[in-house]
Amino acid sequence: MDRKLVILGAQWGDEGKGKIVDLLSENHDVTVRYQGGSNAGHTVIVNGEKFILHLLPTGILHSHVVGVIAQGMVVDLEVLQEELESLKKKGIDYEGRLLISDRAHLVMPYHKVLDRLFEKKGGIGTTLRGIGPAYMFKFGRKGIRLADLEDEKRLYTLIEENVSFVRDICEKVFCESYSFNVDEVFERTLRVYENCKDMVADVSRYLLDTEKSLLFEGAQGTMLDVDMGTYPYVTSSNSSALGLSNGTGLPPKFFSDAYMVGVAKAYTTRVGGGPFPTELKGEEGERLRDLGGEYGSTTGRPRRCGWLDLVALKYAVEVNHLDGIILTKLDVLDSFEEVKVCVAYEYEGQRIEHFPASLKVLENCKPVYKSLKGWLKDTRGAKDVKELPPNALDYVRFIEEYTGVPVIMLSTGPKREEFIWLRELPKIKVSSL
Repeated sequence: MDRKLVILGAQWGDEGKGKIVDLLSENHDVTVRYQGGSNAGHTVIVNGEKFILHLLPTGILHSHVVGVIAQGMVVDLEVLQEELESLKKKGIDYEGRLLISDRAHLVMPYHKVLDRLFEKKGGIGTTLRGIGPAYMFKFGRKGIRLADLEDEKRLYTLIEENVSFVRDICEKVFCESYSFNVDEVFERTLRVYENCKDMVADVSRYLLDTEKSLLFEGAQGTMLDVDMGTYPYVTSSNSSALGLSNGTGLPPKFFSDAYMVGVAKAYTTRVGGGPFPTELKGEEGERLRDLGGEYGSTTGRPRRCGWLDLVALKYAVEVNHLDGIILTKLDVLDSFEEVKVCVAYEYEGQRIEHFPASLKVLENCKPVYKSLKGWLKDTRGAKDVKELPPNALDYVRFIEEYTGVPVIMLSTGPKREEFIWLRELPKIKVSSL
């Protein structure tokens, strides 16, 4: 069995990674989340029961899997406690199966205050969970790590300094009142920490030393990467493969033999503001949203919907050096007589075939579409390639030809068992899936 598998979002997030990681975790020993925070929402349906995980690695739903929250994440301890309690109520025993990096930074209550203020004064559509400000404090050297909670004197000083800093920002910059009490924040933080302190460990050392098979689970998507995405309409971490090394504390060469898989929908969605070249704002967009149930698992917000953007998808293939693509929600397109894919952009009379960095270009470019025949046959729940109509397979082949990488799996519904392998993952047994 191949030791390292990486699952990444290849669009603007919400591609269905949760189900895929849950599915593939069955053949791995350890699953690792390494960036983002509770702004992620990975949805999995197991035996008819829905699980929405924001911080926990999706593999934790399998009783043999060790879940790892690595150093690149920002952790809201209260959200983590809620998730763990939810698992207990649903009969999932996680005792001895969860490790949290002592180098991971915390999302504090005052980060959420700042998040709301930043969004109020010209935001980009964040989840308001304090993720951006937590990373801002991290890189501004004002962050609080889990390791700091073992030194109560230092912790109190850090909270005191941060509360004062945030109060100044609120009152002197935004002219807003601010009422956090240092003692309350301090005591609340330590109280919640007690529930997970036995799980805190040197995660980087654990990953370096283990001989177990590893699955790395990306959150959000490549087009939301803080460096490679549609900046500034991005998340606050490296949500592409670029985040693997700094998010885990592992050297880049550690991932040289990893198999990289990108998850993409058969169409395109995004949440919040930012350029979206293939967005459909009329009846077709509403139809995609309704058929796909496109509402955020974290925020409940309706997602913007459009045809598959192959320019963006090929860019994600290149940024992540993907070995294969897993295509989800093919069934959402079942009732369309014509299915379009974007094969280029047009900007000021020029054809663009590579994804541009310029926000101005992206906001003003027009998609160049190729029309393909729809298949007008129900593919939902299909479990064998023989069940797929020829036009649906032609659609998949066109994606492969354009991106230059194989589509290795199709997800045909939300349930764990609704999928079709088109090609087997190298050295990974899939017969038991």
